Amino acid sequence: MNPSPEICNKLIDVNDLEKPGWRGIIDEMHELMKVPERNRKSFCHCTDRRSLIHRAEIESYKHWEYPWTIVHGSFEPGMPVLDCGCGRGFLQIYLALKGCNVHSVDVSTMKTKDLRKFWNLVQKYKLPLKENRESAIKNLAKRYNTSINFKVASISRLPYENASFDRVYCISALEHMNPGEDEEAVREMCRVLKPGGRLLITVDFSPVSLPDRRSYNANDIVKMIKISGLELSGKLDYACADWRSHLAELEMHFLEKNAHVSSAAFVLLKR
Repeated sequence: MNPSPEICNKLIDVNDLEKPGWRGIIDEMHELMKVPERNRKSFCHCTDRRSLIHRAEIESYKHWEYPWTIVHGSFEPGMPVLDCGCGRGFLQIYLALKGCNVHSVDVSTMKTKDLRKFWNLVQKYKLPLKENRESAIKNLAKRYNTSINFKVASISRLPYENASFDRVYCISALEHMNPGEDEEAVREMCRVLKPGGRLLITVDFSPVSLPDRRSYNANDIVKMIKISGLELSGKLDYACADWRSHLAELEMHFLEKNAHVSSAAFVLLKR
């Protein structure tokens, strides 16, 4: 899993999905998840078939974001890796299967709505039961015969020592945080990254402000890079000759309805 010399700080490029290396990663993920053949013809949101309760998933745009992370992450077996805002995303499981020492965090326990209601009632009535808040992701990993060190925590307050990880990545999570909280999350991810490490980030991107959905533009990303204090790997290239055509292309490839945002990716290096 070596980094590619191609531009890494860019918007989604659907042409990448047909490159042998990129497509091979997605095909392998689909095979591991047992995604039906009929659902592999496009890059729509897909889940595995291992459980009705907790299913690993690849959301639509993450069919591009996950290979991007792997291609530019230069991951190695045994490497301590942190997935920030992991959700039930399959990337954490995939890297664990490749031999990485994967840690992941999310503000949610990833439990079903009914289970969350049950534990809320337990807490409300102070019943003598203790919840294992990390069990959902850990059990999900076990079904793939691997392990993940999952914790329920905010990216803006990471429960790890300084310089704990060789690689830290955050895939489409910052836009779900409050203004200011995302900046603190960037500082925290930099804090736990080792010197010589890489921080890989993707965010929802739009060159125009949206009324009902948070997104970032190129200036916002430059600001985040400055806040990080880290070095950008290469140059930023978020140029888009025709924004409407770009969104239409994303709708077609990812089966997104009325796409309003793209995804922008960038890699930061800690010297």
